[in-house]
Amino acid sequence: MHRHGRSPESEADARAGHPHRPLLRPHDDSAQAARLAAGGQLTPDAAVSLQRTAGNAAFVAVQRMPQGGNGEGPAEEKPMDGLSRLRRAHEREKKRGQTAPAYGPGQSPFGPYTVNKGRGAAPYITSNVKHQHPGSESLGTTYDELIKALDAEHHPLVAAALKGQDPTEEDLVGMSATQRRAAAMLYGITKDSEPLRFAGAGKAARSALNKQGDPYHEAEEYEKDFPMAQVGGAQSYRKALAGEAQLSAEALKNLKDMSESSSDGERSS
Repeated sequence: MHRHGRSPESEADARAGHPHRPLLRPHDDSAQAARLAAGGQLTPDAAVSLQRTAGNAAFVAVQRMPQGGNGEGPAEEKPMDGLSRLRRAHEREKKRGQTAPAYGPGQSPFGPYTVNKGRGAAPYITSNVKHQHPGSESLGTTYDELIKALDAEHHPLVAAALKGQDPTEEDLVGMSATQRRAAAMLYGITKDSEPLRFAGAGKAARSALNKQGDPYHEAEEYEKDFPMAQVGGAQSYRKALAGEAQLSAEALKNLKDMSESSSDGERSS
């Protein structure tokens, strides 16, 4: 049964013996009343009545509730939206400081890759068959090709590896040489390249990789979830934070679903 704040008229009902309206004691402890108000059990309309019976502490707590008294609790407990999460991840990563790329051989739990100097500040990730992934098939470097090379259960393995949770031997045995090569390159791109294009982007990329773990989530949706993967999408997050462009509903949901942890064991962002 929902409990609502009541007016002086309903207080009179309680005094008349209404079975569902227990009396508010005039000398109720104000701290307890404040907790009830902050927990969303009283609406702002009941604040005046509450203030009379429990003092200003409860009234102040009511003022901290979201506008309209919708019962969701203190405003600071409301979930952050996608853009707010992006801004927080971006600011945290900038405070940590970004290290310069180390060109040359790179190593992932799935195998080696190569960090090459790119056109801008971010490096370009490649791999080869002869020395790094013998037995693998020809593989491009675009997100579309790399995402499609993996099965649904492999993408979350890459996301977990980027947080320091390496795949098991059983996981690796279940992957072909081409799939391990694709996973290694996705690892390298997310760890060594994307964070230098936009601080905090690695976290958004991991969230998008986890979404690919759903077998009904098509490979093409990765670029919708993580717009930096699109052609010309490098500045998408920067423009969104500056108010110069809007992100799609899919991109915003992916940002909203990012891990809330500030440390999160991150290697990439």
